[in-house]
Amino acid sequence: MLDNTARQLQPEEEALVQQPEPQPKPQVTAAPAAAPLAVPFSAFEKGLALLAGVLAVAVSIFCLFSQNQLANTQRQYEDVQSAITTQTQKINNYKQSIGELSNSERLSAFAKEHGLTVVDGNIKRVSK
Repeated sequence: MLDNTARQLQPEEEALVQQPEPQPKPQVTAAPAAAPLAVPFSAFEKGLALLAGVLAVAVSIFCLFSQNQLANTQRQYEDVQSAITTQTQKINNYKQSIGELSNSERLSAFAKEHGLTVVDGNIKRVSK
């Protein structure tokens, strides 16, 4: 009744089957592989490759030309912006000078120095 659950099945057959002895493998000398033959390009393929090369060079030159034009345009834009800023500053300075020169107290003092009288009816104001 006490059987071992881990038992070998058919022990007689294993004893009958013998492991064959490994036979020495014959040494095979590898022959050098034949070099693959190059397939020549057809005239159409050569022309297509040439066209692709010319197209790549043309696109590269176009990109360089475009970058140069963009840089020049950017420089011109900055120059115009600088000129606009300069002119705006000049205009503001002129407006300030006009405001200082047309001050009524200054005009009255100038008139008194030169013996002039101010007639308010003759004064015209210009405003925007």
